[in-house]
Amino acid sequence: MNQIQNKLCNLFLIVCNCFTLLIVTSVYSNIDPPVHRLVSDGKAFSVIQHNNHIKSAKCLQSFIAKSTGTYIPLQCKMQSDSLQYKESIHLTIEQQSTPHLTAKIFKNAEGFHLDFSQPNHIWIKGYSEAGLDYAVYEFLERFLGIRWLFPGDLGEHVPVNQSLIIQSSDIIQFPVFAVRQLSGLKSSIALKWARRNRMGRKISLSHNLHTIFPIQTYINTHPHIYPQKDGKPNIPFKNVGWQPCFQNNETLKIAIHHINKYFSINKNKNTFSLSTNDAYTATSGFCKSDLNKNKINSWGYPDASTSYYQWANSVVLKVLNHYPNKLFGTLAYMEVASSPKDIMLNDHIITFLTEDRLRWINPSCQSASKQWVENWTKQSNNIGFYDYFYGTPYVLPRIYFHHMASIYRYAYEKGIIAVCAEAYPNWGEGPKLYLALKLFWDPNVSIDELLDNWYNCCVGKRAARYLKEYFSLWESFWMKIDSTEWFYNKSMYMAFWSPSYLDCVQLSDIQKSRHLLEKTVVYAKTSIQKKRAQFYLNAFDYYEASAISYLGQVTKNFNITKELSEEMNKKRYLLLQEFEKDPLLKHSIRFDQDNVFPEFKW
Repeated sequence: MNQIQNKLCNLFLIVCNCFTLLIVTSVYSNIDPPVHRLVSDGKAFSVIQHNNHIKSAKCLQSFIAKSTGTYIPLQCKMQSDSLQYKESIHLTIEQQSTPHLTAKIFKNAEGFHLDFSQPNHIWIKGYSEAGLDYAVYEFLERFLGIRWLFPGDLGEHVPVNQSLIIQSSDIIQFPVFAVRQLSGLKSSIALKWARRNRMGRKISLSHNLHTIFPIQTYINTHPHIYPQKDGKPNIPFKNVGWQPCFQNNETLKIAIHHINKYFSINKNKNTFSLSTNDAYTATSGFCKSDLNKNKINSWGYPDASTSYYQWANSVVLKVLNHYPNKLFGTLAYMEVASSPKDIMLNDHIITFLTEDRLRWINPSCQSASKQWVENWTKQSNNIGFYDYFYGTPYVLPRIYFHHMASIYRYAYEKGIIAVCAEAYPNWGEGPKLYLALKLFWDPNVSIDELLDNWYNCCVGKRAARYLKEYFSLWESFWMKIDSTEWFYNKSMYMAFWSPSYLDCVQLSDIQKSRHLLEKTVVYAKTSIQKKRAQFYLNAFDYYEASAISYLGQVTKNFNITKELSEEMNKKRYLLLQEFEKDPLLKHSIRFDQDNVFPEFKW
């Protein structure tokens, strides 16, 4: 009887302890996070303990100082004089083990954790060096209101804060897309800006087979691995317009040897591009044995997907025997755009579907492209979106903010793991690339809140309405561009080499644009806000000169005088020269060089 009573008593105590634990846990979870007083009235109450992460620590320190006027001291680790500071900000990297490299690990490695749970201690933790940088940028954006609107000092928005006092729950973030790339950013300030807006992990994916099968190495000893014409290798150019013969076993052996050697020399590299060479005119130069001319893919090209992706699978399988933690990029482009029937791609291959998705404004184009995506999801677990955001050489702001957001929300819903775009920016397009990088990190952000915040930070609340209306005008223009002949070209990218979209420009839109930008300059309040407003007006000068000269000399609409159209035509050439002196106004692709864009010369 006593034993039974003892057992019942013990059971009662266990239940009571569990109930007490539940109460304590519940109460604790409802306790407000501690208040962290880092800077107050020009005095530092905190220290940054960088743990040898000097670069990230200095970035944090310098922007806090820009905002508050107060430098928080840096220390490597806890020191005796740290005791005079009530708060410590710890920068750490918690590396994740990667026994088997996958795209998911790529994504997780760039995550971070802002830990505010401990009184007097803030932990800024990254799961890699990049993750730590992103954690610092999140801290600065969220708690000081800092924005990197566009490259350079002019694009830095740093609000004045008298104090930095934080009370926050923990913040844990991971990027939605594992790979987030913009190509065509040619200046160091542009690359720094993109990093601060979380342009992330890169994967090798550019046209690359010419590096595996260089003409100078194999043309004499292995002529049979190249496409033939009249019994001789048909190589129009050194790097473009041809592909190796994928059904020739020699190309398999050469590729495996080349890639193994590459990884043995470049031990810090984790990716390699197997993408086909770029095309010359309307053909990529495949060997006849690799083309199925009886099958035309959805883009109008003879299909070569079966031969190419079988070859890519075989190459990757052999390389992984020696280097198991590697990833390989490929481009679903022209003749290899279609998913290969009855072939499941190796999970170490990421295939990027190439398309200018402005095309999706047209319902039938969007439907066909989404079917293309659906087909690929059946043949590959790792799909990326490759887009063409080109700002230059377009002669109007080519913007489609809300449409862009819908594209990347769809990508997220379909499990797309990587996103990349050729940017070649015209920074006169305002928040276009800023928005793109925000969507690359999290496509579910509120697009209107993001844009309104950008406009307000850029030129101030009074002027923001005019800048917003200016960009909205051109967003509306491009959302109706599928009503023009220009829209319907058969390439995977829009016809950036043709300015015929100007045929439907209204002179009143050009006039209204100038009016709105001049209003923006007038109503911008601070010195830096006025400089930003003037920058967009200066960028518009080129758009205006191009449009008016085209309307006067090509379409001959709106009774534009010959004198004015000729003056504007000269002006656009002069502006291109002047812009060369300014890293923001400089065009990354110029129509007036090398006769690449003859249709721009009217």
